[in-house]
Amino acid sequence: MLKPTRLLLVALLALPLTGLGGCGKRGPLKPLRQPLPQAVGQAALSQKGDALLLGWDAPRANQDGSPLSDLKGFAVYKIDYDPAKGCPECRIPQQLWRQVDLAGPANDQSQRYYLWDNAVDEDTGYRYRIVPLTRAGGSGAETLLHRPLLPAPPAPPAPAARALAHQVELRWSAAELQDAARQSGGSWLGVNLYRCDAGAYYGPRPLNSSPITADLYRDSRVQNGQCYQYALRSVVQYGEQIVESRLGTAIEACPQLPQGL
Repeated sequence: MLKPTRLLLVALLALPLTGLGGCGKRGPLKPLRQPLPQAVGQAALSQKGDALLLGWDAPRANQDGSPLSDLKGFAVYKIDYDPAKGCPECRIPQQLWRQVDLAGPANDQSQRYYLWDNAVDEDTGYRYRIVPLTRAGGSGAETLLHRPLLPAPPAPPAPAARALAHQVELRWSAAELQDAARQSGGSWLGVNLYRCDAGAYYGPRPLNSSPITADLYRDSRVQNGQCYQYALRSVVQYGEQIVESRLGTAIEACPQLPQGL
């Protein structure tokens, strides 16, 4: 049987061991790191006339696969480069060019965003970096795009338009547009047809999903009594680059029911 003095000593020696058996060193609580967005989807950089157009889809998930619920917008960075030297080795854009808010004008109903860049020069290359931003101040995965700005091919003349009931019929000369593209040193791939309400602005996307090589297009997505403006862009390939021409002369058409009906 231990004496009282030894019992007290054993108890005192056990106190530090009890403290060491806890959770270790304690400090201020740190918030959990928030997940960051995936990169934007379907990013594209195209030339339309004398301008470049960026387009991308908003990401819908974070990099860990969780739903993205705090997307604030996008930061877009830009640099120029010499196309003769190529861009695979060019610098990563660090200078902020545009910041796009989710509620800004670049947003459309399909969650696709567009930015026009008119501050560009022929025979100069441009590189862009698109970064999703969160409301908490986080930055998602980046996307890099680059291409040179080439001289724009000739703009096509206005198409001929015939307004019918619930339809507008548009015609042009594919042979003439093909010859014009050939004279500019390119290969003609077809035309893109753009439409807007009379007095409004053309959107960035054409009516057709791929270049039209025929001479005719029937637009049935119209309403009687509403006037529309149509214009063409030739789609021409120069080497590995595909370029759209400047927007051609517009023509107006107003579909309506025949009189007496």
